[in-house]
Amino acid sequence: MLTKKLSNMAIAFTVMAMPCLSISKEVKKVFKPTYNYDRKGTSYDFNGEKLEYSLHWLFFHVANAESNVARISKNGTEYLRIQSKVRTAGIVGFFKDIRDMGYSLWNIKLKTPVKTFMSQREGTYVKDKLFSYNLDNMTVTVVKQKPGQKPTTKEYKIPSIPFEDLMTGIYFFRKYGIFKVGAHTDFPVFTGKKFIMTHVKILGKEKVKVPAGTFETYKCSLSSEVTPKGVFKMKGDVYMWLTTDKSHIPVKISGDITIGSVSAELERLKKGGN
Repeated sequence: MLTKKLSNMAIAFTVMAMPCLSISKEVKKVFKPTYNYDRKGTSYDFNGEKLEYSLHWLFFHVANAESNVARISKNGTEYLRIQSKVRTAGIVGFFKDIRDMGYSLWNIKLKTPVKTFMSQREGTYVKDKLFSYNLDNMTVTVVKQKPGQKPTTKEYKIPSIPFEDLMTGIYFFRKYGIFKVGAHTDFPVFTGKKFIMTHVKILGKEKVKVPAGTFETYKCSLSSEVTPKGVFKMKGDVYMWLTTDKSHIPVKISGDITIGSVSAELERLKKGGN
């Protein structure tokens, strides 16, 4: 259980678990998205980007996380293929080997995912989820599978385009977020069970030192509602720092949990467009 929660925390940082996004409470009436984002967006090219992070709980190094981005073309449509993986390390890796991964295909023109896959390989525990977005009939099909069981399938209505999910939300924000102190960015996100609104707020600028170097960053707030449930669910204020240049790379996240605190820091990076 301990290693599973730690792995989920790393996934939340890498793919998102949606860094910097505070999620509003579910509303029972018909969901009507509102938008506030920079339509022009940054000119940064994500193609070829590779980011590596280390996750620490208290003083212990507990996991490593990595994300990779590549531009691909299918039938004349351009996509970003966003991949991430997490593996336990340090004291946690001693108890159980965990290899979790996921990927998403993000339609660059529509600013929206068309497919997202998440897989957990934690010892003998295996779980897969596939989200298929049909943008013609505005539905998303979610297929979940556990070993020895038949897959379960559910379908949800897509309210509008663009929208994001837990894999693509951070890339939408990095590309189209409003990066001004005091500004906020609003857009809908599919959590895997429902569509909700996210609200990103830039709190200020700070210089941050991490293993990958020293960076000028925007500090933004993250609601603890988006962090994993259980013993490692964050509480109170959670913060994330993204570089002030056009790449807006997330270099650090930090917050308190039930037992101590958790932080993730950028270890190595290869910028896109090179």
